[in-house]
Amino acid sequence: MARDDKDSREPQTRPGPIELRPREASAPKARGAAPRDYSAPGDEPLSVPATLKIDEPFRFDRGLAKRLRMREINPKEAFTLRDASGGFFRASLKEYDARGGLAVAYEPMSRSPEPTIDLTLACAVLARQRMHWVVQKATELGVRRILPLLTEHSVPSDAIEHEQAHAWAGHIARAARQCRRSSLPHLLAPATLDAFLASPLFASADLRLFLDDRSDSAPIPPEPPKRIILLVGPEGGFSDAERHGLAPHARPWALGGRVLRAETAVLAGLTGVQMTWGDFRNSL
Repeated sequence: MARDDKDSREPQTRPGPIELRPREASAPKARGAAPRDYSAPGDEPLSVPATLKIDEPFRFDRGLAKRLRMREINPKEAFTLRDASGGFFRASLKEYDARGGLAVAYEPMSRSPEPTIDLTLACAVLARQRMHWVVQKATELGVRRILPLLTEHSVPSDAIEHEQAHAWAGHIARAARQCRRSSLPHLLAPATLDAFLASPLFASADLRLFLDDRSDSAPIPPEPPKRIILLVGPEGGFSDAERHGLAPHARPWALGGRVLRAETAVLAGLTGVQMTWGDFRNSL
């Protein structure tokens, strides 16, 4: 299903497996990533241990100030947070420094902006900087993790820098602000498909789907899954060898009879997951 205007490309030589951390951080980390890592920590919803009231200023501690800085929130800009009652609010940042800051809540949110399922997108690295668009839309559609995959037909590891991979994290942060998310997706370092299939993250999922227009869709599981992985291939799709390797571990999923561009397949696939099991399930 993840295809493009190029039906096939010559396979690229791949490096050895990349180790995936079994757990992703839920709190900010220092910005000191090793060169060519491109990963960025995720973060849980922003919150304060007080009950907020509209138009009443509130102070927050250094921990929240650090997390706002991670999201590139500046004074006079808005952000979303949860208060002690569990409700979400839009708030305006007045000031902050390394010790804490001041903000004021100005709008209660009638619905939670946070996803109801734990969704990981594993997408083959796309050429022509289309990964910028992919990480933006994945963030808006409630993905909790984004894993750039190195596959036979994807951009190879030694060409990722040409796709401006260093900018992926910034696109995620800005997309989270635009869609009023309070959490921040975790961007994992690029990994080979074999490394991902062998990782604890892959093993921990309740449902693993890979988009494939050359197979019939597998039956939907009777029990609603909470931890879902969606794998999307590159231009030309997953190779026959990759499809064979995926088959014992993930369910093929066909999205209609049309051949979709890789980035369109990402958008359609994530929307389909949310319509079936997630936020959009009861929207009709």
